[in-house]
Order: sequence, then C-alpha cells, then structure tokens
Amino acid sequence: MCISNLIHKWSSLAPTAKIVIVTDDVQKNIALAIQDEGMYDVRIKYYSQTDEFAATVRSLSSLKESDLLLVMLSADTFVKDGANRFFSPFGKPEGVQAKYIFVRLDISQKSLVHGLSTEKKDVYDKIDQMNRINIEETVRVTNKSGTDISFKIKPFATCSHEITEDGGMAFLPPSETSSEVIAETANGKIVIDITVGQLYHFGQLVGYFGLVKSPITLLVENGIITEIFGDDMASEFKEKLFGLPGDCRRIVELGQGLSDMEPTGLIGVDESIIDSCHFGFGDGGNCGTHLDVVISKPTIEQTAVKQ
Repeated sequence: MCISNLIHKWSSLAPTAKIVIVTDDVQKNIALAIQDEGMYDVRIKYYSQTDEFAATVRSLSSLKESDLLLVMLSADTFVKDGANRFFSPFGKPEGVQAKYIFVRLDISQKSLVHGLSTEKKDVYDKIDQMNRINIEETVRVTNKSGTDISFKIKPFATCSHEITEDGGMAFLPPSETSSEVIAETANGKIVIDITVGQLYHFGQLVGYFGLVKSPITLLVENGIITEIFGDDMASEFKEKLFGLPGDCRRIVELGQGLSDMEPTGLIGVDESIIDSCHFGFGDGGNCGTHLDVVISKPTIEQTAVKQ
C-alpha cells in the first residue's frame, strides 16, 4: 500500500503540501519510498551531529502550516547521536509552524504500513474503552497465558495520533494509551508471552531480549518484582534486572496498544499492538531504567473497592 496515502489518512495533507523528511541511514529507505511515490513534493534531510545541522532545523521554520515535517529516525541516532536535542515525539521543534509527525523509532516499513493501516475507529474505540475505567476501583489484568495481577491506577493519557488541522502534530503509527500504576498497589503475576523490552540503565544497554520463546513469569508483591522464572531468557533477565537497584523492579505503568501490527521483538513496535497490553517497570529518571514487557490478548476488568 502507498505510504503517502496512509500519511494523508492521519494528517489530511493537501495535494500541494510539501513534505520534509528528517531521517538517517537506518530509516532512509522508507523516506526514499515516500519520495519515489511522487504524490507530494518530498525533500529529504539527513541528520548529522555537525553544528551545521542546527541551521537545517532553523530553516524548517519556512514551511507553511499546511506543509509537513516528518521525522523518521533510528533509536541510536535519536539517543546516542543527539537528535533528541532537536526533535521530540511530543512537541514540535521551536519555530516550526508546519504539521509535524514523529514516527516510532526503528520501525520497519512493513510495521509502519500495518500500523498506519489500522482503522481509526479501532484506535478511538480502544482509547475510549480505557478512559471509561473508574480509577476509584482496582484494575485486574488477566490473559490465557496465566497473567493475573491487580492494582490501582491514575487516569489514562494518550498523545495525538491524528492531525486534524494545519499546524497540528501526531506520533505515528498510533502507539499506546497508558496509565500510571499507583505505588505499592500491584500484586499478582505477569506472564510475558510476546516481548521483553531492551534493558537500559542510565543509557547503557544491560540486556537485549526481544520475542520470548516460552512464557516468562514475573511475581509482583506490593508493586515490586520479587521473582522471575521460565527458560534461559528468564534466567538472564532475572540476573540482569536484579543486579540493578530495587526501584528498577517497581511497576509504574499499564499501557494499551493501539495499532494493528505483528510482533517483531522491538519493544517500541510490540507495545503498540492493539490486542496486547504492556507493563512498565522503573521510573526512568530516578532509577535510570524504564523496562516494558508485553502480553497478548489481555482482559482488563475492575473489582469494586471493599468498604
């Protein structure tokens, strides 16, 4: 399917709009495919760590509100090479008036097409379903692999996944709606049957996991992972996670995916799958870690608080 048509679906670009794509060597093939489709006047800018790139960013202010700035990068470029100084998934670069789309880091062309092909109704229905959860009640998450965990949450929040007016912005493909898990309220077990995310500690890669071959079980008591068991991946996961400060094992997030995509082993893609949910551990800034794990086909229900 034509990627340009799918971008139009989520951004309502006019035929006369210009598109500037900021990309790198890892993601350039997707950018070139959009350019080759010929639907729009597409210009490609390659990110570099040179001082001159700041001038390139300043030049983007010349784009009209009806034009589009599309940022499509790898995680290494975004984090290690400093592109995050200029671009964010959640806000436009200073001075940019154009429509702005930040594309999920490291996404493949196949996953991008699948994600952008998701029916809008499915995305908004899922967001609405999560928003109807009563935060005064305890949430229970189960699935057929054996997950059974309960906790309390704060309201769900989601970033924009569609540009409806000139000058707007979106994070695409539709990613997630998520909620903060209230400290010390989580008890039960999580059985990971899709993906264990990459484990970083203050920017340093500690463990690279991905798709699970057999389910991995996490036991959670008063909001903290107390045990991990399963296959060899589970053993490595436990060794590396338990080697970090205890707060890195604290459950902090319940996330619900929003895109119709297939599992890849990349956490950024897999946590966005619409028939999955994910749990986040570690608060990022303070403990230096935020780790996500993904389970399939969850049932998210509520139990009234006993008086």
